Amino acid sequence: MITINNKYCVLARFDDLTTIKLEDLRTDLYKAGYLEKVSEWKPHITFGAYEDIDIKSLLEWVKEFSKNCYTFDMSLSSFGILPPSKNYPDTAVIFIAPSPSKKLFSSYYGFHKKLDEFCGKIGYPYSAACTHAYPFHSTIGVFNTSKLQTSLEYLFRHFTPITAKIIALEVYTYPMKLIKRFDFLAK
Repeated sequence: MITINNKYCVLARFDDLTTIKLEDLRTDLYKAGYLEKVSEWKPHITFGAYEDIDIKSLLEWVKEFSKNCYTFDMSLSSFGILPPSKNYPDTAVIFIAPSPSKKLFSSYYGFHKKLDEFCGKIGYPYSAACTHAYPFHSTIGVFNTSKLQTSLEYLFRHFTPITAKIIALEVYTYPMKLIKRFDFLAK
């Protein structure tokens, strides 16, 4: 069992075709000079982040939750921006957002029926209790604010909305190291 520290995250993973398309988009943005680096994190939607939690309890819950989940489709059709923070005033995150769907919301909030008390500081914006939660998103990259306009123009020219499939939940240490993957049932 991998335990580097006591911080973990749970990621909803896309099908291989969607992952490749989003990785290619990141690489193209990097080659065009809009990104300083391509994230080591595979494209995903964060379902939760946890601190000071027993990893066995987290893995048991993810396994229990996932065993009754079926893969589901979603449309990745719009972009959003997480604005600069106090600690990083010169950068902002551009993300691709899934269109709201009953399946996405029911999966997310179903997952958060347990263990939210362990979200701590890193996971609170992903928790069901948070009143100012992050929007559902898949990060494209961290961009210098001086390049936001041209970066968005590039994305508008080079991105076509896609239908993605959520196929699994994965548990990682934070920083990133995969601990275990839980595949959803095929439809």
